[in-house]
Amino acid sequence: MENKKTNISNKWVAYNGAIIGVAAVFIYSLAVMIYTIIRSSITINNIMPNGEKGNILLVTGFSVAYSVAVFSLIMALFSSVAGAVAGVILKNALHYFNPNFIPQKAIAIGCVTALGILGIVYFLLFALLKNRMTFNYIETFSFWFLIPAIIFFGVCVIGGNKLNTVLNTGIA
Repeated sequence: MENKKTNISNKWVAYNGAIIGVAAVFIYSLAVMIYTIIRSSITINNIMPNGEKGNILLVTGFSVAYSVAVFSLIMALFSSVAGAVAGVILKNALHYFNPNFIPQKAIAIGCVTALGILGIVYFLLFALLKNRMTFNYIETFSFWFLIPAIIFFGVCVIGGNKLNTVLNTGIA
Protein backbone atom coordinates (compact mmCIF):
# COMPACT_ATOMS: atom_id res chain seq x y z
CA MET A 1 0.00 0.00 0.00
CA GLU A 2 1.32 3.41 -0.92
CA ASN A 3 2.19 5.90 1.81
CA LYS A 4 -0.77 8.26 1.58
CA LYS A 5 0.71 11.10 3.61
CA THR A 6 3.08 11.95 0.77
CA ASN A 7 0.08 12.90 -1.37
CA ILE A 8 -1.17 15.61 1.00
CA SER A 9 1.28 18.42 1.76
CA ASN A 10 1.39 20.51 4.91
CA LYS A 11 1.14 23.57 2.67
CA TRP A 12 -2.21 22.36 1.25
CA VAL A 13 -3.52 21.58 4.75
CA ALA A 14 -2.34 24.95 6.12
CA TYR A 15 -3.92 26.81 3.21
CA ASN A 16 -7.26 25.07 3.65
CA GLY A 17 -7.12 25.54 7.42
CA ALA A 18 -6.52 29.25 6.91
CA ILE A 19 -9.43 29.51 4.46
CA ILE A 20 -11.74 27.69 6.89
CA GLY A 21 -10.62 30.00 9.72
CA VAL A 22 -11.38 33.10 7.66
CA ALA A 23 -14.75 31.70 6.58
CA ALA A 24 -15.67 30.94 10.19
CA VAL A 25 -14.86 34.53 11.21
CA PHE A 26 -16.94 35.99 8.41
CA ILE A 27 -19.91 33.73 9.13
CA TYR A 28 -19.81 34.56 12.84
CA SER A 29 -19.38 38.26 12.05
CA LEU A 30 -22.35 38.21 9.70
CA ALA A 31 -24.50 36.63 12.41
CA VAL A 32 -23.33 39.23 14.97
CA MET A 33 -23.95 42.07 12.51
CA ILE A 34 -27.48 40.91 11.71
CA TYR A 35 -28.28 40.42 15.40
CA THR A 36 -26.89 43.83 16.35
CA ILE A 37 -28.67 45.68 13.56
CA ILE A 38 -32.00 44.02 14.37
CA ARG A 39 -31.62 44.62 18.11
CA SER A 40 -30.62 48.27 17.68
CA SER A 41 -33.36 48.85 15.10
CA ILE A 42 -36.01 47.51 17.46
CA THR A 43 -34.72 49.75 20.24
CA ILE A 44 -34.60 52.82 17.98
CA ASN A 45 -38.05 52.03 16.62
CA ASN A 46 -39.46 51.86 20.16
CA ILE A 47 -37.96 55.10 21.50
CA MET A 48 -37.70 57.50 18.55
CA PRO A 49 -40.54 59.64 17.20
CA ASN A 50 -41.82 58.59 13.75
CA GLY A 51 -40.32 61.47 11.77
CA GLU A 52 -36.77 60.86 12.98
CA LYS A 53 -36.51 57.07 12.69
CA GLY A 54 -35.50 56.61 9.05
CA ASN A 55 -32.16 58.43 9.05
CA ILE A 56 -31.18 57.14 12.49
CA LEU A 57 -31.93 53.54 11.47
CA LEU A 58 -29.92 53.95 8.26
CA VAL A 59 -26.91 55.51 9.97
CA THR A 60 -26.98 52.99 12.81
CA GLY A 61 -27.16 50.05 10.40
CA PHE A 62 -24.29 51.43 8.32
CA SER A 63 -22.10 52.14 11.37
CA VAL A 64 -22.67 48.66 12.77
CA ALA A 65 -21.98 47.03 9.39
CA TYR A 66 -18.82 49.10 8.89
CA SER A 67 -17.50 48.37 12.39
CA VAL A 68 -18.14 44.66 12.10
CA ALA A 69 -16.56 44.53 8.64
CA VAL A 70 -13.35 46.24 9.79
CA PHE A 71 -13.12 44.13 12.94
CA SER A 72 -13.80 40.97 10.89
CA LEU A 73 -10.94 41.72 8.54
CA ILE A 74 -8.56 42.15 11.47
CA MET A 75 -9.79 38.98 13.18
CA ALA A 76 -9.59 37.07 9.89
CA LEU A 77 -5.82 37.56 9.93
CA PHE A 78 -5.54 35.93 13.35
CA SER A 79 -8.01 33.20 12.45
CA SER A 80 -6.16 32.34 9.27
CA VAL A 81 -3.02 31.68 11.29
CA ALA A 82 -4.95 29.66 13.89
CA GLY A 83 -6.67 27.66 11.15
CA ALA A 84 -3.40 26.93 9.37
CA VAL A 85 -1.68 25.84 12.58
CA ALA A 86 -4.67 23.73 13.67
CA GLY A 87 -4.79 22.06 10.24
CA VAL A 88 -1.13 21.08 10.31
CA ILE A 89 -1.38 19.88 13.92
CA LEU A 90 -4.47 17.84 13.03
CA LYS A 91 -2.77 16.31 9.99
CA ASN A 92 0.30 15.28 11.96
CA ALA A 93 -1.77 14.01 14.90
CA LEU A 94 -3.94 11.96 12.56
CA HIS A 95 -0.89 10.35 10.95
CA TYR A 96 0.77 9.62 14.27
CA PHE A 97 -2.22 8.53 16.37
CA ASN A 98 -4.56 7.21 13.67
CA PRO A 99 -2.48 5.41 11.03
CA ASN A 100 -5.49 3.27 10.00
CA PHE A 101 -7.66 6.39 9.53
CA ILE A 102 -10.53 5.24 11.77
CA PRO A 103 -13.26 7.95 11.77
CA GLN A 104 -14.06 7.66 15.49
CA LYS A 105 -10.40 8.12 16.36
CA ALA A 106 -10.25 11.13 14.03
CA ILE A 107 -13.16 12.75 15.90
CA ALA A 108 -11.43 12.14 19.24
CA ILE A 109 -8.16 13.56 17.88
CA GLY A 110 -10.06 16.62 16.59
CA CYS A 111 -11.60 17.10 20.06
CA VAL A 112 -8.27 16.84 21.86
CA THR A 113 -6.56 19.12 19.34
CA ALA A 114 -9.29 21.76 19.65
CA LEU A 115 -9.23 21.65 23.45
CA GLY A 116 -5.44 21.89 23.48
CA ILE A 117 -5.31 24.86 21.12
CA LEU A 118 -8.17 26.61 22.93
CA GLY A 119 -6.38 26.05 26.24
CA ILE A 120 -3.20 27.61 24.89
CA VAL A 121 -5.09 30.55 23.35
CA TYR A 122 -7.03 31.23 26.56
CA PHE A 123 -3.85 30.96 28.63
CA LEU A 124 -2.12 33.49 26.35
CA LEU A 125 -5.14 35.81 26.44
CA PHE A 126 -5.22 35.65 30.22
CA ALA A 127 -1.46 36.27 30.40
CA LEU A 128 -1.79 39.30 28.11
CA LEU A 129 -5.02 40.77 29.49
CA LYS A 130 -4.62 39.79 33.17
CA ASN A 131 -7.28 41.54 35.26
CA ARG A 132 -8.89 43.18 32.18
CA MET A 133 -10.15 39.74 31.14
CA THR A 134 -13.34 39.43 33.12
CA PHE A 135 -16.13 36.89 32.99
CA ASN A 136 -18.53 38.91 35.13
CA TYR A 137 -21.03 39.35 32.31
CA ILE A 138 -22.31 36.24 30.56
CA GLU A 139 -23.06 38.19 27.36
CA THR A 140 -19.48 39.44 27.10
CA PHE A 141 -18.05 36.02 27.92
CA SER A 142 -20.34 34.36 25.39
CA PHE A 143 -19.65 36.88 22.60
CA TRP A 144 -15.87 37.04 22.93
CA PHE A 145 -14.95 33.59 24.22
CA LEU A 146 -17.66 30.93 24.37
CA ILE A 147 -19.29 31.15 20.92
CA PRO A 148 -15.96 31.46 19.04
CA ALA A 149 -14.64 28.51 21.07
CA ILE A 150 -17.68 26.42 20.17
CA ILE A 151 -17.25 27.32 16.50
CA PHE A 152 -13.53 26.49 16.62
CA PHE A 153 -14.23 23.21 18.41
CA GLY A 154 -16.84 22.22 15.84
CA VAL A 155 -14.63 23.15 12.92
CA CYS A 156 -11.72 21.15 14.39
CA VAL A 157 -13.87 18.06 14.90
CA ILE A 158 -15.62 18.23 11.52
CA GLY A 159 -12.45 19.34 9.75
CA GLY A 160 -10.39 16.64 11.44
CA ASN A 161 -12.85 13.98 10.34
CA LYS A 162 -12.87 15.35 6.78
CA LEU A 163 -9.06 15.58 6.77
CA ASN A 164 -8.94 11.98 7.97
CA THR A 165 -11.04 10.97 4.95
CA VAL A 166 -8.81 12.98 2.61
CA LEU A 167 -5.67 11.45 4.10
CA ASN A 168 -7.18 7.98 3.82
CA THR A 169 -8.02 8.35 0.15
CA GLY A 170 -4.90 10.35 -0.63
CA ILE A 171 -6.86 12.68 -2.87
CA ALA A 172 -6.66 16.39 -2.10
